[in-house]
Amino acid sequence: MLQAADILIYKADLVPVGKDQEQHLELSRNVAVRFNNQFGTYFPEPEPLFTDVPKLMSLAAPTKKMSKSLGDRHYIGLFEPEESIRKKVRTAVTDTGGQAGGTMSPGVMNLFTIIKACEKGDAFDTLMQDYHQGVLKYKDLKEVAAEALVALTRPFREKREELRRDPEVIRRLVIQSSEKARDFAEKTLNDVRELTGLVTY
Repeated sequence: MLQAADILIYKADLVPVGKDQEQHLELSRNVAVRFNNQFGTYFPEPEPLFTDVPKLMSLAAPTKKMSKSLGDRHYIGLFEPEESIRKKVRTAVTDTGGQAGGTMSPGVMNLFTIIKACEKGDAFDTLMQDYHQGVLKYKDLKEVAAEALVALTRPFREKREELRRDPEVIRRLVIQSSEKARDFAEKTLNDVRELTGLVTY
């Protein structure tokens, strides 16, 4: 319910979530529908906003979702040092055996998915062509995936370092964002009180 409140109080139409969060968003829609039916249409019915790649798998266990809770080897952090990213990709699981003939293994598929998620379309197409021709080298696949992840996360690391050099900027941004969110939420609460007939004393 707290998650539903966080979504509805800002009247979100679209909510960026992972595929595994879709069922949680369903509760927010149910609450919005019930409120609208009882008190008149007010809340949008929030829909999930998925990327082209709604779920990434662990580099160390490609049949499991990439997750920090599984341990350090199972995820890539947005602020992770470049060498650490490269090391994780270099040691990523590729073939696990037991694949039916002509079926791509989960580990190889995951590396391709990462490259696609990083929007390296040309490299993806070239490597996929190599795969179908039976000449793909896992070393090349991992190198491209690692470079794609390093390039994707580099701006985050650089921005964090920039902000760390001036803590006052962070404080000011937090205050401004909090004020903006508070004003929006307060208007929603006032509207809801008026629609439902609740009176604040």
